[in-house]
Amino acid sequence: MAPPFLAYYAVYTSNFTLLHATIEQCGLYREALQSKDNSGLWSHIVGPPIPDPGLWSTGNAWAAAGMTRILATVMHLPATFCKSEKEKGWREKAIGDLTRWIKEIVDGVIDSTLDSHLLRNYLNDTLADGHGFGEISGSNLMANVVYRMAVLCPDVFAPSSGYKKLDRRYLDFADGIREVMAQGHVTANGTAIPAVNPLGWGDTTPFLAGSPEGQNFVVLMYCAWRDCVKVGIC
Repeated sequence: MAPPFLAYYAVYTSNFTLLHATIEQCGLYREALQSKDNSGLWSHIVGPPIPDPGLWSTGNAWAAAGMTRILATVMHLPATFCKSEKEKGWREKAIGDLTRWIKEIVDGVIDSTLDSHLLRNYLNDTLADGHGFGEISGSNLMANVVYRMAVLCPDVFAPSSGYKKLDRRYLDFADGIREVMAQGHVTANGTAIPAVNPLGWGDTTPFLAGSPEGQNFVVLMYCAWRDCVKVGIC
């Protein structure tokens, strides 16, 4: 959550050192949180006082979405920001690292088992313990990531193998979530359901009262899809 702000502020203040530290923070988060199961997904919380090693859907989506915003910032730096050859080389490496880290999470999510076409609250939980119910928060934010990355890095997330013929692996995943949202997951008053309890990620009861972040993620997803359509990828 914090690194995207740091990236924006670094550019606003022309502070290359701060931008460098922002990318480093993303790498350190990944080093600490990436699961050891080779899925590419991140654990929720490591260390005291409330460790949660589970692969929380919304947490992984937050991480991927945050790095996507940072990637967009780095890709669209003012021409005068990276002046030396060393700084230009750092920028290219940062773009490559962020793209790879985002792709690791997205790949892990796509390979997880869905619940009624939505991501599970805990992505790898298919037991009857209530923690693996399909929810709209992580699902929509992750779809947003795919649409944004298809525009930022089409060679990775929407590669073309011929004239207007795209590898649809990532876009099909995002489209599946977008389409299922129209199938009973938005109530007459605009509430997106079911969400994870925004004040209790361990709650096994799907939240139906309206999650502020879940509502926001639905809007972000549709905005990202709209922008993807405008550039002719979606």
